[in-house]
Amino acid sequence: MIKTSSRSELTRRTILAGAGTVLTTGIVAPAILRAQGLVPIKTGTLFGGWAHMGNDALLDLGLDKKHGFQMTVNQTYNVLATYYADFAKGSFDIGVGTWDFFSRAYMQGAPLRILGLISEGTQAGFLGRADGPSSVKDLKGKTLAAMQASGTFQMAKIFAKTFDGIEFEKDVTIQNAPNPPGTVALVAGNRADAALTWEQSLSLGLDMVKGSRVFANLGDYYTQHTKRSMPYFAIAMHQNAIDRLPKGSTEKLVALFDDLAKWMQGNVDTYAARASRINVEPRVIKTAIESGRLKFQMRPTSNPENRKDILFAAELLAKGGMFPRALDEGIFAG
Repeated sequence: MIKTSSRSELTRRTILAGAGTVLTTGIVAPAILRAQGLVPIKTGTLFGGWAHMGNDALLDLGLDKKHGFQMTVNQTYNVLATYYADFAKGSFDIGVGTWDFFSRAYMQGAPLRILGLISEGTQAGFLGRADGPSSVKDLKGKTLAAMQASGTFQMAKIFAKTFDGIEFEKDVTIQNAPNPPGTVALVAGNRADAALTWEQSLSLGLDMVKGSRVFANLGDYYTQHTKRSMPYFAIAMHQNAIDRLPKGSTEKLVALFDDLAKWMQGNVDTYAARASRINVEPRVIKTAIESGRLKFQMRPTSNPENRKDILFAAELLAKGGMFPRALDEGIFAG
């Protein structure tokens, strides 16, 4: 007679076998990677943006392996706040985000360090209808659609007051939007005279709102008044990862993202074709890059001039009340 196992016996066996598999996999996988000379590293990404497309390209092209890493995506996030919170607590090792967020998080004690800048403030700007404002000064008395919780809004608010004496929420009525496309929707629906947003939403707005134009580019506006490049999106690392990875890893990661930036900038059609993965028309991404607003260049913080650009911008934001104090060199990974 064949003895059948009880449900509880099967459950225990399954659990024990599963635990053994997990333990074995946890031990063997890093060993295999070491045998291949690859260093495991985890990243996270946000669905719906150009960085998600870049992340996919990085892995598809094998740029991680070229530079000695085995990169895996810990999670694809739909909520920005969750992405940043998980990064700060070390759920993944390296990620893309705005330099101002990483700087504020650092000043609040988060162990995040900026490895380099990958895009400039030219990525952000003011979109208006044909009959709308033609400059930042022209926003006085008008309604501006913006994400008030975003760092871009806070930076633009300080720049407008510092450079032109225009005070958002006093001289300019702000219509809050939940996300970048939402700012464009408010202009399209005639509920705002202009929108403050960033790529790919600027190019989406040009596509959606007939006769619209980018009447002021935030990066150009900043450079006009400061003679410096405006920092924007950055590559950052968690300090635990910096401590854990082999010596020389930060330099290799800079080279990796330099390769990625050059590939995205030099293969516009191929990169833009990936936009369908994030439910965006490829022509929108192509417009953003070919306009010169969305441009990719890895500027490592190991370069003193790049650090100066970040520290200079941080000083402006501290004076304007966005930062609690001056930023120090501890923010830099290399």
